[in-house]
Amino acid sequence: MKFRIVLLLDSLKVSAWVWESVLQIHQSSNTEIVLLGINQNPIPSGTKSPFLYRAYRAFDRKLFLNYPDAFAQKDLRDIPNWNVPEISIHPTQKKYSDYFSLGTIEELKAFHPDLILRLGFRILRGDILKLSKLGVWSFHHGDNQFYKGGPPAFWEVMLKKEITGVTLQRLSEKLDDGQVLYKSFSQTDPLSVQRNANKIFWLSSFIIPRVLKEIEVKGKENWEKGLQNLQSPKNDKTPILTPPSFWQMLGLGSNLLLRNFGRKIAEGIKKPYWEILVAENNTNVLSSRDFHSIVPPPGLLSKGSFWADPFPVEKDGKTWVFYEDFNGNKKKGRIGVAQWDGRELQENRIVLEEDYHLSYPFIWKDNNEYYLIPESGEVGKIFYYKAIDFPIKWKKMGVFFEKEAYDPTILKIENVYWLFVNQRPHSGTSVFIELYAYYTTDLFANNWKAHALNPIVSDVRSSRPAGRIYQKNGKLFRPAQDSGLRYGHRIKIQEILVLNEKEYQEKTVQTMEPNISKSQMGVHTLNFTDHWVFSDAYYRK
Repeated sequence: MKFRIVLLLDSLKVSAWVWESVLQIHQSSNTEIVLLGINQNPIPSGTKSPFLYRAYRAFDRKLFLNYPDAFAQKDLRDIPNWNVPEISIHPTQKKYSDYFSLGTIEELKAFHPDLILRLGFRILRGDILKLSKLGVWSFHHGDNQFYKGGPPAFWEVMLKKEITGVTLQRLSEKLDDGQVLYKSFSQTDPLSVQRNANKIFWLSSFIIPRVLKEIEVKGKENWEKGLQNLQSPKNDKTPILTPPSFWQMLGLGSNLLLRNFGRKIAEGIKKPYWEILVAENNTNVLSSRDFHSIVPPPGLLSKGSFWADPFPVEKDGKTWVFYEDFNGNKKKGRIGVAQWDGRELQENRIVLEEDYHLSYPFIWKDNNEYYLIPESGEVGKIFYYKAIDFPIKWKKMGVFFEKEAYDPTILKIENVYWLFVNQRPHSGTSVFIELYAYYTTDLFANNWKAHALNPIVSDVRSSRPAGRIYQKNGKLFRPAQDSGLRYGHRIKIQEILVLNEKEYQEKTVQTMEPNISKSQMGVHTLNFTDHWVFSDAYYRK
């Protein structure tokens, strides 16, 4: 079965993110674009934006223009194998809304659409909303529970919000009150609306095929039932935002400039620094306050260098800790190891170094052999190393995963290996936002199969792996980074509720805040042995 899709557009020339979205739909095996409905009288919603806001956006775009640019113009006719029929639509235009005539409705109905996508026009009302089986879908670039209206991705930057959302919804007669079909959250850019918007608009290009895949996998009835979990409590007091007035923009712009000027000065004075933390494994509730820092011996680290990402292993009565050794002179990470004697890390040495950055030294034991599978996202693939003389000598065995991926984390359930990694669907998006899962029965054959619902998490507050998945009281728990405020801000413990080739569910059961001291700004790794818990802490020093 293929979903029959009608696109509603203002023109065949569209923003690059729309072009990419249509390309993804066009290339999907379960979709067929059967018709384009082209608006013959496109007009903007609302009145012209105030001058100072327009001037700011022009300056911001010129200063922070991202490549690839989500808002560059492209022609849909340049899509390979493009041969889609078109009809002209003359909507009845009222104050902010567009209505379709009965003749247009009948013309669209003749194509038997399963889904209508609004990628143009203004607010749609009337019979068009009930024409197709799945309704009319449209994007709201923002979290519709808190930000109605617009401009998209603007107010989050100006009001210093941690996250910026993108929502796909099924339209209803009420503005910004449609049924939520998909939500994703990314870290808000602290400085630029252009960069903030570029990131979330590119991400939205890939959402529609994901939702259609979910319908195909789950079945329409089960999918519809599951949508209840995405709906937020109605908040009728949420204001409908508009572009700021002259005086508003003057105040917002001044505040943005001053706070980021101060931030840049502070970052220039105090550089990023991580420390490894340790605590005894004797508590059910974890807090940063349970940990104390492991300070490297004087003179061991050069200026700008630090240790992070601790992965402990207990072998032959000894505890070995593998970690990222970031070299400030070379500006890249290496993999180090040391023995933990209960008081300090001893006999520190580098065991892996490449021409590129290495971090997150995930260590795995399989068939009585030890393997290191560190992150090497910089080179667009993951390699694995086998212990020749544990823990010091390692041999590079080959490619473990043939795609760009971050923080590789393995879990074995019965005879199936699961690989969890951060990836991005497009170079214009962030690597922090989405978690992908792959599975195989042969760990080193490099024949990973993608989970049917990839990405299984699309939320910067819980997507990125933060350490080994562990079992406790018969339940599985996945440490995850919450990078909403900043990279590696805090850790969330996600209980894995369902994991198989076609389903994934998890929920947050605990949050570990960076509160070991007032100067601590983040914590982003958590790993256990029978006796110890290792983490790390982020500072600027």
